[in-house]
Amino acid sequence: MTSKHSKDFIFVQMTDVQFGMFAALSGADKQRIEAAALRRLIIRPSPKITGFVKETELYTRAVSEVNRLRPKFVAMCGDMIQDSNDLAQLEELRRITDQLHKDIPIKWVAGNHDIGNRLTEESLRQYRDRFGADDYFFDLHGSRFIVLNSNIAFNPSEVPYEWQRQLDFLDSTLKEATQLGVTHIVLFTHHPLFVDDPDEEDSHIVVPKDRRKIMLDMLQSANASAIFSGHWHRNNYAIDGNIQMVTSSAVGCPLGNDPSGYRVVSVTRDSIKHKYIAIDEAPI
Repeated sequence: MTSKHSKDFIFVQMTDVQFGMFAALSGADKQRIEAAALRRLIIRPSPKITGFVKETELYTRAVSEVNRLRPKFVAMCGDMIQDSNDLAQLEELRRITDQLHKDIPIKWVAGNHDIGNRLTEESLRQYRDRFGADDYFFDLHGSRFIVLNSNIAFNPSEVPYEWQRQLDFLDSTLKEATQLGVTHIVLFTHHPLFVDDPDEEDSHIVVPKDRRKIMLDMLQSANASAIFSGHWHRNNYAIDGNIQMVTSSAVGCPLGNDPSGYRVVSVTRDSIKHKYIAIDEAPI
């Protein structure tokens, strides 16, 4: 595969559907809202609710719009459910996902809530049983797309061997892509590698600096084009050299000033451009 096989196309990025999150944040008191604000998160006051009716509505509309757009694939960048032990949330995710047109594959990316907010051998096994491989790649029209489980890079303390395995995978996958002469290399993660600057300090949002630098150096060496992530529940755009760092707001509950929505990404031989679409602004 070489760049001569490149072809213009679109894909859709979604993230943080997070069935059950509206209910989990509902009824938050002033102390919790103020604590969230210190972490650059906005929790909006609301009466206490249960279930996931709002997520069902939003995701159903998003899937319907994807079917209209007919992208080559959907990249779901993590936190599909709020509680990894709640099978009802998982079943609703699957029920609505099954409404995607059969010719539109969905590419799952592991989020922190999908592994129960703690990466262990057991939580990793459970995720892989449910969603398949957590580190993988696929090629399309002359470009290479790489999916990484950023929970490993974020905190591999209980599974240190997984971090080395992930680095080996990324290294070999990038080197092969370079040898093939691909048009673009695109990475999908849940956690952003950074939100403001590649050298920024560690936070609950981003991959820690020591492991971030290793990953960014590898991506720079391979001349990667873009990284798409979620996790922050708000839109954010930054850059490291020629690499776009794109963080998208949630299909589900936003935690910033951006509405619930999804991102349409246009890939051409010369560029990767994208636009965030609010679900309330999409055709019904």
